Amino acid sequence: MRERLVISVSGKGGVGKTTTTALLTRIVTEQSKRSLLVVDADPVLNLPRALGVEVPDTVGSIATRLRKSIDDGAISGAVTKQDVLEGEIFEALIEGDQYDFLAMGRTEGEGCYCFVNRLLTQILDRLSQNYEITLLDMSAGLEHLSRRTNRNVDILIIVVDASRAAYEAALRIRDLAKEVHIEFKKIVVIGNRFPEGMEEDLHSKLEQEGLQLIGMIPNDDDLAKANYQGAPLTELSSDSPAVLAIESIAEKLGLLSDATLLKLLGKSS
Repeated sequence: MRERLVISVSGKGGVGKTTTTALLTRIVTEQSKRSLLVVDADPVLNLPRALGVEVPDTVGSIATRLRKSIDDGAISGAVTKQDVLEGEIFEALIEGDQYDFLAMGRTEGEGCYCFVNRLLTQILDRLSQNYEITLLDMSAGLEHLSRRTNRNVDILIIVVDASRAAYEAALRIRDLAKEVHIEFKKIVVIGNRFPEGMEEDLHSKLEQEGLQLIGMIPNDDDLAKANYQGAPLTELSSDSPAVLAIESIAEKLGLLSDATLLKLLGKSS
């Protein structure tokens, strides 16, 4: 039986998390037969554009409607709030030929959403069990870690660019994960848009901190142009330097090979 894998892409704002997630989605759908759920957990919702996906509704909007229904007493006592929320989330799930997609969005209005957020976490945990790979594009910063929305994640990918702020954010993410007792099976780092010749230095610094550099995404004019124009990254040429780099990273992460995945997670085949 194949491993069910949950991967979270995290890091400082602007380092390339969405680009990384979109290109990983492309490689997995092109080269793997594993079932895939892609979740945009960033309220800014850049991932749909990067993938060319139209999003009619978000989980945040659904949660807002549920909260209003709870406040108004509009939910029948014969139906649990969890059943209502779960049913609507499945309605918001975009089922595609190659992968399914869910946009988290954001809640609106005042008041406490603690109960709703707890239900969301439980439902998303169960939903991910229906897929062999779940890929999460997280919001910038550390809030998602402090709120424990990264629980049950197997591999945490931290993306960094060539800035001190991004490097220090990577270390804080690692440290905060320990503080809130989130146990990832593996934490890896991807370098993005680094000048040539800096890979060895980054590798050395990360190794001293107990972090593994899994790969580098080079500067890519076609990728930069697609991002500027708002074109889906799935339309990049297969010989694009960024696409080739992500293909290599996907292989190292075990997304294209069961044997590589078991080795990465320290398991025997």
